[in-house]
Amino acid sequence: MTINNDKIKELYKEGVVPLGNIFDQDLLGRIFDIKNQLFKEFPFGQDDSLNKKIDNKFQRPGSYMIWDIIERNSIFKKILENKIINETATKVLGKNFTVASFYIRRTPKVDDTLDTHIDYQGGLSFSILLDKIGKDEGETFFYKKSHKYPPPPFTDTKSPIFKKEIIYTTGNLGDTFFWFPDCWHGRNINKKDADTTILMCHMGNVNHPSKDSTGRKVYYSQKIDADENITPNKYLKKLFKFCGNSPNNIFAHFLYCLIYFKFNKITNIAIKQRLIFTRIKFGNKEVDNFSLFSYLKLLKFSNVVRISIKNLIKIIIGKKATALVRKAIN
Repeated sequence: MTINNDKIKELYKEGVVPLGNIFDQDLLGRIFDIKNQLFKEFPFGQDDSLNKKIDNKFQRPGSYMIWDIIERNSIFKKILENKIINETATKVLGKNFTVASFYIRRTPKVDDTLDTHIDYQGGLSFSILLDKIGKDEGETFFYKKSHKYPPPPFTDTKSPIFKKEIIYTTGNLGDTFFWFPDCWHGRNINKKDADTTILMCHMGNVNHPSKDSTGRKVYYSQKIDADENITPNKYLKKLFKFCGNSPNNIFAHFLYCLIYFKFNKITNIAIKQRLIFTRIKFGNKEVDNFSLFSYLKLLKFSNVVRISIKNLIKIIIGKKATALVRKAIN
């Protein structure tokens, strides 16, 4: 089984692509059982120090995480050995791609949602359903084509123009979705009495840091060869490092999109050198096209001003002082 190029095209065009079940049924059955065993041991997941949580307070909004699943059972390595996963990651990120985060997330019956947001730019992620999940059962949702939009806080995400672009990760055990981390996404409520679980993986190119969301260094990547040890341009390296992880900075995000999509000579150098927060372009003008007009049109000016002022204050007085002021106001 190999990845169809039409699916790769869809990924680049929409920012998310469903692949269905790409795994052996026996393997899925074993993973399903081990997942249940792990959450029997860690009913409320782990904290960021990988300690067992003893209460139902969420470490992350609305869900319980187990971060070190590969260390706890080597069967999860077989997911990273899957041919389609490796082919897709190589086409998007190049050889020697980095697996930065690999964990399972369980969502109990909960009325809270995970707000629409983006992660870092220039990467690749995938999600695998480890339960049968329907609508309003803790499923992740994505906004198609939104990897070319401004970050959600700077727009009106509830506008009717976006509703038709939403795709929900509903389906059966083993159903797999590839998506770009800079694509708008969040999590729905879970009306179901039973918990629902997904496996999530975040990746970057060879120069992406191999640290997961807890801040710990992980060693999940499979280095194929060493022919990508190219000396990077130090100025471009700083530039992409600065603007490639900008979910709450509209100016850095806009600068990234402008350079990556419009300045092809610079982008080609950055991609060749596998600079952090860059992925390979699809290579088709229609698919790789980026509209400055559409990007700017989606901005909500009042949000841009309000968030920019907040960020400026935070820079001036510092994060700790900002937190104290927020507590005093509330």
